Amino acid sequence: MTPTSFLVLTTLHPPDDTRIRERLIRGLEGLGEVTYASREPGPSDTSGLVWHRLAGGRLARNLRALGLVLAKRWDVVVIHDPETIPAGVVARVIRRKPVVFDVHENLPAQIASKEWIPDWAKPLFRGAARLLYRSAERVLVLTLAEPGYGDLFRNDHPVFPNYPRSAGFPDAGTSGDGSAVYVGDITRARGIEDALEAAGQAGVSLLAVGRVDPVLASTLRSRAEVLAVELELTGHLPNPEAVQRISAASVGLSPLRDEPNYRFSLPTKTLEYLAMGVPVVATDLPGTRAVIGDLRSVALVPPGDISAMATAISEALRPQARAEAVEQAPRVRREFSWPEDEVRAFYSGLVTRGGSPDPN
Repeated sequence: MTPTSFLVLTTLHPPDDTRIRERLIRGLEGLGEVTYASREPGPSDTSGLVWHRLAGGRLARNLRALGLVLAKRWDVVVIHDPETIPAGVVARVIRRKPVVFDVHENLPAQIASKEWIPDWAKPLFRGAARLLYRSAERVLVLTLAEPGYGDLFRNDHPVFPNYPRSAGFPDAGTSGDGSAVYVGDITRARGIEDALEAAGQAGVSLLAVGRVDPVLASTLRSRAEVLAVELELTGHLPNPEAVQRISAASVGLSPLRDEPNYRFSLPTKTLEYLAMGVPVVATDLPGTRAVIGDLRSVALVPPGDISAMATAISEALRPQARAEAVEQAPRVRREFSWPEDEVRAFYSGLVTRGGSPDPN
């Protein structure tokens, strides 16, 4: 019997994107052969998969993606970027095989923070984004990373919350190195400048793990010198490396600003911090509060309130805060874990069903 063949495709996300590489693909490995198509330089760990290079700029990658989804009769194709929806629709119509669009982001809400779009044009772009998502819903199978994304669609779709796959996490340490850590894309909208200012007021070093624009990186380093803050910008790290850096820190930061795209989303990094026994300081947004607001070792501060963030960082450095976080870590790992069994069952059933757009 020919094994099931999966094509997992992203033209935009980093090849080591945690949800794609460490969660989804790890779960699919036991179900069949996995081909992973991504931008260069490819995933740092190619075990359990065959990597297919999508070379070139953005347009070239998308054209290559279209050719790839049509080149072979994959049993299941999984796409992760809104811009690959057209390729996914074509593949579904021509090949008649299941195509899954895993919704990672609220694209209409993201429009508000796109500086290159004039304000007068943003309503038009939001409308186009909604139409794109609704078009995907009519043809593709959808899975959602957060329950709140359900408001973007007419029908209900499976939700696989973006919780950590903590099996490979290091044990929670009883003490940290006195630093604050931030993990995620490093942007102004995600509050990196607020985190740096707060670190300066609290007198701690700041480790920032994630992609950063070179111009912003230069600005941050210059400001860190003025504040006398030891700042380390690592760039994007594979998840196994990132979690090692997290576990050594004393406090984890989630300084998101109150932007439409973040207001009702859960910053997954907060759960990774807590799962490794690291106290958390996060901005008080509805999506964050709804999931982790009642956990110990979490301090929620008003978005943009640097003084409150600095005070919370100082409190998180107390030995008692670390002890409480370490004690709570097993509960976090137990209650907020990537639903691997449910994901595997979903994809196994999808092959049998033949990819109905509405599996419910």
